Amino acid sequence: MSRVKIAIVLLFSILLISTAGYHSVARITDRVQSLMDTAQQQNQGGEFPALIRTVDELEDYYTSREWLLSLFVRHDYAMNALSSLHALQSYASRQETVEFDAELARARAQVTALRHLFLRLF
Repeated sequence: MSRVKIAIVLLFSILLISTAGYHSVARITDRVQSLMDTAQQQNQGGEFPALIRTVDELEDYYTSREWLLSLFVRHDYAMNALSSLHALQSYASRQETVEFDAELARARAQVTALRHLFLRLF
């Protein structure tokens, strides 16, 4: 009987961790994608002071949540997205709108891949 109880506790623990991971990864990547959409609109609209604030918020948010993503996805995948997000700051100017869009597309692809790596299991 004790084996059954242990099996139930283990199964419940695995289910709880999987559910927490699913919601964490989905919530973080949704927020990052939302901030990227805002940054793209600001870049195309020429709102460069607001764009710089959005990029800073994006970097700060991802940096503060990167450790949580690393629990569920390989650490190097999470760090690759972080390096792409850091590069956005250098392109957030009036002279580099095309380069910003290209770098943003690269960062978006890495965040989408990161999301897919974990959520494809569900």
